[in-house]
Amino acid sequence: MELGEALTRWTIRAALVLLVVCCAGRQLAGENRRWRAIDRCLWPLGCGLFLAHIAAAIYFFHHGSQAEAYADIAQQTKAVLGAAVGEGLYVNYLMAIIWTVDALWLIVAPVAYRRRPAWIEAAVLGFFLFIAFNGTVIFKSGWLRASGIVGALVVGAAYLWNATRRSSDIR
Repeated sequence: MELGEALTRWTIRAALVLLVVCCAGRQLAGENRRWRAIDRCLWPLGCGLFLAHIAAAIYFFHHGSQAEAYADIAQQTKAVLGAAVGEGLYVNYLMAIIWTVDALWLIVAPVAYRRRPAWIEAAVLGFFLFIAFNGTVIFKSGWLRASGIVGALVVGAAYLWNATRRSSDIR
């Protein structure tokens, strides 16, 4: 594996691991101060790795060409879903923008970030997890697909555990 290919592949893999760790950790740790400090480091790191992945993919795989990236994503989508749709490129860019804003919010105003409405957290993380699931489980195979399934199960179990814990606290 060439350096550019390795950089492109491993930055997204590491970003997705951090996405799973942070999503599950936020559910399991609740208001734990130690976890909040860890999350405040890992969440922006995951964002940075995601941005590095996008830059590496454009540079090493698509020769700096947005048109080539769009065509490649359209080809991948056609192979999996039967329709040549390249707009997934823009969905990736949207995720990059949202993650960057979210990570900056956590860094600059951590108290306000933790107090934000639950629907914002759910919308942001739900969108990210949807994209991650599609990128690993739908568009990949082998150990990458298995890793995506495990990640989805880990996050799902953490959310269920937290929901159960909260519903028992209400009683």
